[in-house]
Amino acid sequence: MHSVKFKLGLFILATFSLVGCENKQDPVSIETPQLEMKTVLQREPNEALSVEYAEQRKEQISNVDYTLDFDLSKQGDLFDGKTLVEFNLNTNINAPITLDFDSGKVKSVKVNQKLVVVDYTKWFIEIPIEHFKGGRNQIEISYTRAYSKDGSGLHKFTDPEDGSVYLYTELEPYDANKVFPHFDQPNLKASYKLTVKTSKSWQVIANMREDNIENHDDFQTWDFPKSMRFSTYIFALHAGNYIKWEDKAGDVPLRLFARKSLAQYVKTEDWFVPTQKAFKFFNGYFEIDYPFHKYDQIIVPDYNSGAMENVAAVTFNESYVSRGVKSISSRRGLANTIAHELAHMWFGDLVTMNWWDGLWLNESFATFMANLALDKTGQFENVWQNYYSGTKQWAYSTDDSVTTHPIQLPVANTTEAFSNFDGITYGKGGSVLKQLWYYLGEENFRKGVSHYLKKYAYQNTELDDFISSLEQVSGFDLEQWTQQWLYQSGLNSLEANYQCKDNLIESFSLIQKAPKYNDTLRSQKVKVALFSSNDNILKLEHTEEVVYSGAETNITQLKGLACPSLVYPNQEDYGYVKVLLDPKSRLTLLNSINSIEHTYARLMMWQSLIDGVNDAKYPLNEFIDFAVKNLAEETDDTIVRKVSGSLNAATSTLFSIKRSGKPTQKYFDKIERFMWTMLRQSKPNSEQQKQWYRMYISNVFSDKHFIKIQNILDGILNIDGIDIDQDKRWTIVNRLNWRAFGDYEKRLDSEKLRDQSDSGLLNAIGTEAIRPNAATKKKWFDIIQNHSKNLKLVEKEEIMYSLFPGTQYKLQRPYLEEIFKTVPVLNKDADLRYLTSYVDAFIPTECTKESVKRLEGLLREYQTLKFPVVRALKNMHEYDERCVKKVELYNAH
Repeated sequence: MHSVKFKLGLFILATFSLVGCENKQDPVSIETPQLEMKTVLQREPNEALSVEYAEQRKEQISNVDYTLDFDLSKQGDLFDGKTLVEFNLNTNINAPITLDFDSGKVKSVKVNQKLVVVDYTKWFIEIPIEHFKGGRNQIEISYTRAYSKDGSGLHKFTDPEDGSVYLYTELEPYDANKVFPHFDQPNLKASYKLTVKTSKSWQVIANMREDNIENHDDFQTWDFPKSMRFSTYIFALHAGNYIKWEDKAGDVPLRLFARKSLAQYVKTEDWFVPTQKAFKFFNGYFEIDYPFHKYDQIIVPDYNSGAMENVAAVTFNESYVSRGVKSISSRRGLANTIAHELAHMWFGDLVTMNWWDGLWLNESFATFMANLALDKTGQFENVWQNYYSGTKQWAYSTDDSVTTHPIQLPVANTTEAFSNFDGITYGKGGSVLKQLWYYLGEENFRKGVSHYLKKYAYQNTELDDFISSLEQVSGFDLEQWTQQWLYQSGLNSLEANYQCKDNLIESFSLIQKAPKYNDTLRSQKVKVALFSSNDNILKLEHTEEVVYSGAETNITQLKGLACPSLVYPNQEDYGYVKVLLDPKSRLTLLNSINSIEHTYARLMMWQSLIDGVNDAKYPLNEFIDFAVKNLAEETDDTIVRKVSGSLNAATSTLFSIKRSGKPTQKYFDKIERFMWTMLRQSKPNSEQQKQWYRMYISNVFSDKHFIKIQNILDGILNIDGIDIDQDKRWTIVNRLNWRAFGDYEKRLDSEKLRDQSDSGLLNAIGTEAIRPNAATKKKWFDIIQNHSKNLKLVEKEEIMYSLFPGTQYKLQRPYLEEIFKTVPVLNKDADLRYLTSYVDAFIPTECTKESVKRLEGLLREYQTLKFPVVRALKNMHEYDERCVKKVELYNAH
C-alpha cells in the first residue's frame, strides 16, 4: 500500500506469450506429477489463514484461472456473483479443497459440472477431495454477499449530496475473499476474466480495460478480457458514477477517476504530471517497460488507507483532494504516494512476495523508490529532508519501543500480517534500503534490482532471491549485513568521541551502543561531518565517508584536521541510527543553532533536541523556550513544519503536567502567542503561512484568541493570503466546540446546513462528539456501544477518536469499566479494523502513575486477546511511562 515496480529477460518471454503466440502445449493442461503421499493439515474454522495451511494449499493447487461474473445492478445492500475457478490438482495432498469466502451466502457449488454438497463455515467453503481428479479441475460457485461498510472487500458508498453510488475494492492483506470465493494467498497467482452487470451510466474499472459494453433497457454488461497472472490481493473491481479524465505516459493510457461531487476540486495536473515523471523514471531505472496494459487511478471515499497498488487500477484516499489551495507539502505528499503505488507495479505486482513475511520488502522498496524518484526527477525540493523528518522518525519511534520487531519476521497468519503495516515495515525497511543503496553504490543497487525483476517476473519470491540478485551484480557478500539489519530488531545509537590538542584533532572514534532490548551491534556506511565557527556562521568544513562496526571504530583519517565546533556523524542521513551529540556539539547547538549554514544538518540538530524531549532527557519547558526563541529566524519550510509540529505536540504533555498541579499557563500562553505572531508575520500565500495557520488554530487556548478565530470564521478578521475555505471553516468550528466557546452550538448547526457533503457529515459528527459536556458523551458513547450496526467504519472512527480527547479525561471516567469489559467481547468476533480502532481510541493514557498501573493490569487481563490488541496496549503502557518521566523532569525544573 501507499506502493512500487519491475522488467526484461523472462519478462520478454512472458509478454510474448501474452500477446498472441500460443504454445503448442498449454501448461495448464499438463497433469501435476504424482508424488508420494504425505501427512496433511485440516483447516481450522477461523477468520485467519495460517502460513502452514497456505503452504500446503500451494502444493495442492497450481495454474489457477478465474472467470468471474458480478451482478451489481440491483439496489440494496447485496450483490450476486458466480466464480468459475480452473486449476491443476496434486492428489497426493489428500485434504479437502477449501476456497476462502468471508460471510457470504453460497447458493450452489459444482465440481467438474456436477452439483456437490459442501461445508461452508463463515470463512471458507470446504469440498471433499473425492469430488476431484488429478490434473485439471473446475469449481463453479454461485453466491450472494453484502457490500462492505468498513472499507474492505467490495465497499459501497452512497453520496449524500446527489445519491450517486460508488463501489471499490480494498483487499490487502486478506479481504479479497469478501468479494468472491477463491484461493486467497499471494503465491497462488491467477488470471482473471470478468463480466460485470451494472446500472446504466456507470463506469466500471478493473485490472484490464473492457473489451465490450452491452447496453440493455435497465442495465449494462461490461466484459473484461483475461488478464496476466497476479495475486488475489491486488485484484480490482471499481464501479459507479465516476467522472473520468484521460492522458498518457508515453504509450501507456492514463485515466483518473473521482466521484461527481468531488470532481470540481480535482486538479488533474497534480495527478498526471507526477505520474508521467514517475513512469519515465521507473521505466529507465528498472530497464523494464511498464508491464501492464493501462494505468488507472481512482480517488475513492470512506477509504482506510492512503492508497493501494491494485494492478493497473490504483485507489487513493480522498484526503489527497483539497477543497482549498493545496500546500506544497500536500502536493509533494500526493506525488510521493503516486510514485509509491506506481513502483509497486513492478515490485509487488509483477514480482510478488511468496507470503506475508515479505510484506516489508514490498512496502519498504516502494517507500524508498518513491522518494528516490521524486528526488531524481526534481519535482520538489528537500525530498530526503522531508523523508527524514517524517517517515524516518516514524521508523525510529516504532523501533525504539517495546513492540519493535525485526524487519524480516515470521508471520503465522493473515491477522498478524494486518498488524505489520507499521513503522518498521515502511520506515525502517525503506531507510535500511537507502543505507544499502549508499553502501553498495547507486549503480550496483540499480542493476541488482533490475536483475531481480527480470529474473522473477510474474513469479513469487523470498528474501534470499532479492539479496542474491544484489550480491550477484555488486560482488558484495551481504550475509552478515542481512543478519544484522533484517533479522535483528532495535535502534542503535552513535556518538562521536574525539580529543583535540593545539586546536587539531588528536584522536577520533565513533561509539556505537546496542538497542534497548537486545545487544546487536551493526555495521553501516555514514558520512561524518565536521563544522567550524567562522564569522558567527557554523560552516560545514569536512565530510568523511566511514564504514563503522562494533562498539568503537577509530577514524584515523580525521587526525590532524582542525578541531571542530560541532560534529554530526550521520550527515545527509544515509545511516539508520539515533545520533547522540557529544557534549561540545550539544553546547554549540544550544548557543547557535541558527548559525548552522547547512539546512539538512540544521534539521537534524533540531531533531536531536526533540529526541531529548521525547526521551525525557531534555525538559519540555526548556525546549519550548528554546524553540520560541530560535524558530522565528528559521527560513526552511521543512524545519518550520517539524518544530512547529513538535510545539503543537508539546501541549498534550502540558495538559498532563497541568493535572499534576504544576503551573503551565505561561507556556500555553507562550505557544499561543508565538503561533499567532508567526502567522501574522508570514509572507502571504507562502508555505510557512499555511503551516502557521494550521498550528495556530490547533493552539488556541485563551478567550482572547477564541474571539480571534470566531472573527476569522465570520470574515471580520482577514489574514492576507489565507482563504477560509470549507475545510478551514470546519477546523475553526471544531475548535470552538472543543472548548464550548461562544455560540458553538449554533455555529455547528449553521455549518451542517452549509456543507452537506459526506465530509461535512463526518465533520459534524466529530465536532458534536468533542464537546466537553456529559450529555454529549453519553449520547455518542451509547451510539457506539448499542446502536452502531448501521454506521460505516469511518463514522464509528470519527465518533470514537473525537469523543474523549486527552483534555477531557474526567468525562471519560464513568465509561472506563464498560470500555474494559467491551474489548474482550469485540475480540471474539468484531472486525479487526474496528477492534483496533476501539482500543486505540478508548483505552486512555492519562500520563499518571495510576494510569501506568491500570494499563499494566489490562495487559495481564488481555494477554490472550488478539495480537493487535496486546501490541497496542504495550505501546500505550510504554507511552504512558515515558510521559510520566517527562512530567517529572518538567516538575524538577
